[in-house]
Amino acid sequence: MTAKKKRRQVRAENPGGACGYVGHMTVDELKGRAVGEQVDGTCPLCGQVHLTRDEIEELERQKVTASERFEEVKGEAEAG
Repeated sequence: MTAKKKRRQVRAENPGGACGYVGHMTVDELKGRAVGEQVDGTCPLCGQVHLTRDEIEELERQKVTASERFEEVKGEAEAG
């Protein structure tokens, strides 16, 4: 009879995936969650590169109302 191999439990994340809310992430946070050496440093939420958490906090304080996407969502909300 063969001995059973001990199985290891592995946790993996896909910060670039669209399943669920991830939020803004810095390059260092993305590196910490990545598996392997190749890391895409762009934020999964907005596509920008954030070097510090301060940049993210400043971005979150801003209101974006002068964009094509905002007008599209606003029009859908007002129609429905």
